[in-house]
Amino acid sequence: MRRSSLVILVGTLVLVCGVARAAGAAAASAADAGTVSAVWVDHDLAFTYMGFTSHYSCSGIEGKVSYVMKQLGARPGYKVTSYGCINMNGPEIMPRVRVRAALPQEATPEVLAQLETDRSKRELVARAGGKPVAAIDEVTAKFPATWRNVTFEGTPLSDVQDGDCELMEQLIRNVLKPMGVREIEGSNLNCVPHQVPINAVNVKLQVLSAPQGDAGVKSALAEPR
Repeated sequence: MRRSSLVILVGTLVLVCGVARAAGAAAASAADAGTVSAVWVDHDLAFTYMGFTSHYSCSGIEGKVSYVMKQLGARPGYKVTSYGCINMNGPEIMPRVRVRAALPQEATPEVLAQLETDRSKRELVARAGGKPVAAIDEVTAKFPATWRNVTFEGTPLSDVQDGDCELMEQLIRNVLKPMGVREIEGSNLNCVPHQVPINAVNVKLQVLSAPQGDAGVKSALAEPR
């Protein structure tokens, strides 16, 4: 083989290897693009449900909200409670719902600063619950999380139905979005007072999902106060 042909061959091999390395790096980058550093963030939020179409008993609305929180991957130990109940077994006009739950949230400097600000409060809650204060560091430890899509469709066989349109609308506005849950393209709620349109509920949400091992870490704020 002549020297010029050898030079061309070597150059071609180097170019191919470089392209392969670049493609591998791009693939790795794409694989990691959906992974972020996250922490568990506790929330204590409440809203008064006001519906024109559907009314719930206190246990009924607790069950609906608890189901949604479970599907979104709330950390075990979350609490959903209702207040202002007069008809213990029947529909209430305006029950108040309190949600104490933790969801993964991206570990931005702002979130980490807020966690540090609230540290003393969490320590007091841990002591009151008989938990070691050292568990606070475990609760706020960072972990890799990925974005996951969750859909709620109002079919007759699902736990969330078209008649739950007003509840989902208020839950998203008052609880889920403040918790960092995103409503993504294609999500739709068609709530009509005193009516239940077909396909009224087609909610598409995006939430950070923790690895299975991290989901079992209990919250220092999960216990009732």
